[in-house]
Amino acid sequence: PGGLLKADAGCGGSVEAVQSAQPVFGAMGRRVVHMGKAGSGQAAKLCNNLACAVEMAAIREALALGAAVGLDPKQLTDVFNSSSARCWSSDAYNPCPGVMEGVPSSSDYNGGFGAHLMLKDLRLGLQIAEGAGRPAHMAHLASELYAQVVESHTAATPPLDFSSIYRVIYGGEEAKNKEEAEEDANGGDIGAG
Repeated sequence: PGGLLKADAGCGGSVEAVQSAQPVFGAMGRRVVHMGKAGSGQAAKLCNNLACAVEMAAIREALALGAAVGLDPKQLTDVFNSSSARCWSSDAYNPCPGVMEGVPSSSDYNGGFGAHLMLKDLRLGLQIAEGAGRPAHMAHLASELYAQVVESHTAATPPLDFSSIYRVIYGGEEAKNKEEAEEDANGGDIGAG
């Protein structure tokens, strides 16, 4: 923890100490932002991940709603990315399978940043919000959703990326396909078996 924000790394201390450690930080990522005293880098990381978690949940919800009313997720993502909904979750880490290659949603939500880690950061963010006397309504809602994602995990499967909220909470395309396959296997009755 500290006063430097660099990817997922942070450290604190004087400007001189940060400057002397620049070669180490340079090997860890592309940009160093000295945030100030010890603990500031950790607080910045938690604020960043809080915003990312809420943003991802919103993009997933919008994509799932679009799919439910017959919109193609790729086309809807194109609309987002050329409109006011454009954000990292839509244009660099899309949660909908088949929309983007090279992201966890394209590999059954394996790899990436685990939902359990995002939940941990959300809970820590909620603690600092409480300590600062600041409301965090969206973070509370996102925390509840990510808790459901984490609870859906079993010991027999690897932890899923935090973008798996698309499938776990909103049903996503994969859950829809699974339901249709079960319906076909049971002669049209999902509950049969």
